[in-house]
Amino acid sequence: MSRPRTSAIDLSTALPPCPSFLGEALSRSLVELASQSQLHWRIRKNRPGGEERDREIGSIWIKPRVGEILPADRILVTNGTQNALVVILRHLCKPGDVIVAEKLAYLLIRPIALSLGLIVIGVEMDAEGVEPAALEAVCRRASPKLLYCTPTVQNPTTAVMSASRRAEIVRVARAHNIAIIEDDVLGRLHPEAPPSLYAHAPDTTWYIMSVSKCFAMGLRLAYLAIPEGLAAADVFRPHLRSSSMFANSLSCELVAHWVEGGNAGQIVDTARVEVTARQQLALQHLGRSGAKTVPGALHFWIELPQNASCDAVVEAALAAGVQIRSARVFSVDDQPPPNAIRVAITGPQDHAQLHAGLSIVAEILSAHLSHDPP
Repeated sequence: MSRPRTSAIDLSTALPPCPSFLGEALSRSLVELASQSQLHWRIRKNRPGGEERDREIGSIWIKPRVGEILPADRILVTNGTQNALVVILRHLCKPGDVIVAEKLAYLLIRPIALSLGLIVIGVEMDAEGVEPAALEAVCRRASPKLLYCTPTVQNPTTAVMSASRRAEIVRVARAHNIAIIEDDVLGRLHPEAPPSLYAHAPDTTWYIMSVSKCFAMGLRLAYLAIPEGLAAADVFRPHLRSSSMFANSLSCELVAHWVEGGNAGQIVDTARVEVTARQQLALQHLGRSGAKTVPGALHFWIELPQNASCDAVVEAALAAGVQIRSARVFSVDDQPPPNAIRVAITGPQDHAQLHAGLSIVAEILSAHLSHDPP
């Protein structure tokens, strides 16, 4: 396939859908914030772990997923999910410890763990995510400190754990005395999501919800709910001089303004509508390739037959001007990854560019899937 190369169409990054309502809300809110006489005083200093109001806002925001308004002293506000993971891993682990993650997971969990001297083992998955029997086997063999997982709209497979599966994962974790880190970044976008793992096990689960997929990555803000019996201040104490771990004060003010004024919920509602429209467009192009997704997912997962190499498909797409990702990028250990690709649908700013990128991917898939094995 020969096409003139311009800038690549990004179908590799799962960005927030950024509906027009977000722009309108941002314009109004920044003007309203700027008119507040004390704003410049409130943002002139750092907020390590978040001020009490920030933590109260976080508790309100995650309530639909954790089931209750948590006390502010159980909430930490961090500079995004990556920093929340560092806070948790440093609190629970020491160099040489083993942690378990889904065999395919958030692509930065492994480098973050390795940077802290930890060993990462991938656990087998099925259509609902982590397999309880596989997790039990790893726990018996390797005695891990914790499980990191995304039970709702798993990245990259789009798996969603049922309520019964969540209860089973909690049972295994408790039986082997391991903590759970729940990354629920898409929990607010998936309207059919069962209650979070935190709702099942607030005594052993560390719950993270970033605003990066609902609102904007550039806000750099994540809320971390810590288990019962712990104080957020104690957990964050080792990071009090690490300003790169602190949430941006203006982002805290903006999100608080949205949550208190109702714009936050409206942004999520309009984001769901936009995601649904993009999914429908993507299915027109990718449906014949066995592409899988679920409501609220910002990407599709496509498992390929043996006669089509996922790496070859990714390379061909890039040569044609489209960026997508192979399963290899998401592998958390050195085990062979499945022959699959992830196609994100929210990177392009408009449907026309998304249509153009998906057309190229569909054409490449058609060509590769039609080849007989060598």
